[in-house]
Amino acid sequence: MNIKSLLLGSAAALLAVSGARAADAVVVAEPEPMEYVRICDVYGAGFYYIPGTETCLKIGGLVRYEIGWNDNDNGWNKTALARLKFDARSETEYGTFRRYIEFQASVGDNGGWVGDQDNAIWTGLNGEDGTALRHAYFELGGLLVGHTDTLFDGDLSGEFDSGGGDRINQIRYTFDAGNGISVSASLEEESNNFDYIPLVVGKVSIAQGWGSVDLFAAYDDAYSEVALKAIAKIKATDAITLELLAGYESGPTYWSYNSQYDGYEWSVGGYLKYQANEKLSVGFGGQYFADRHVGGIAPGVITTPTYTELGFNDWAIGAVVDYQIVENLDAKLAVNYEDGDSYSDGSFNGFLRLDASF
Repeated sequence: MNIKSLLLGSAAALLAVSGARAADAVVVAEPEPMEYVRICDVYGAGFYYIPGTETCLKIGGLVRYEIGWNDNDNGWNKTALARLKFDARSETEYGTFRRYIEFQASVGDNGGWVGDQDNAIWTGLNGEDGTALRHAYFELGGLLVGHTDTLFDGDLSGEFDSGGGDRINQIRYTFDAGNGISVSASLEEESNNFDYIPLVVGKVSIAQGWGSVDLFAAYDDAYSEVALKAIAKIKATDAITLELLAGYESGPTYWSYNSQYDGYEWSVGGYLKYQANEKLSVGFGGQYFADRHVGGIAPGVITTPTYTELGFNDWAIGAVVDYQIVENLDAKLAVNYEDGDSYSDGSFNGFLRLDASF
């Protein structure tokens, strides 16, 4: 074998081996494109697109610490509270589709002595107040279905006042007439498995550059009574806002001022708020409650509602100072005084509250 034959044979062998390896070569897959969370600015700050969808989600919440006091108590009332909020929105052919959930948990002064002097039972010091589902509803266009504040909800900006109502299961529709005018109607249920007749609430809202006016009307079939209310908020100047409230209740209703079915025939109140600067505001006001009436109703227990006309007249005044310490950290100091026929003696109460939101 000569040198030429050896070189040709070696070259052929190398080509064969290279071809075999090329047939078995590993193909590296292209990397998947990275999907970043996109900001959704359609509904305001804090919303992001849920990856792979056109739904925008905002997660927020609140941490609160409050020190309260009442001159009829023996010490401070302290509460730590947390709220977690989920707000999801998307656009459909029927308008904005919103889903909203809010949870709350708190730890407060729910212990102490229970019972009379001779048979008192100690229930402990601080304890967990538990977790509550505050809001759970969806909105599509003008339709709202779920659990949230009654349509009758509304009061002054003080901490002494009452406008009646609470959170409740409901079906509500709001018609936006334009130019700051809207009309709403709601069917609400005061208790589970109580009856087949819903509470009926209506509201007309007018919002303009000078302020706003809200008119409420509601009917409660338990006592066949009605409740009416009007609230006006007037911007006297850029810094001063005057709020006025007037209400009437023909008898005990779910929207009574003290609590459900414990209220007054009529009430009037006012609140004056001064915005000193971007961080500080102060306010003062009062409310008068006339001709108290109390009803008794308990699903499955009290089948025939009771009704007592007490005729008591009561009143309350209060002052509030709001201050923004830093962004998302607010302080509120409230001092109130309550007196009238329902009290053996007048009572001072109030609180210092710190709210840290996100």
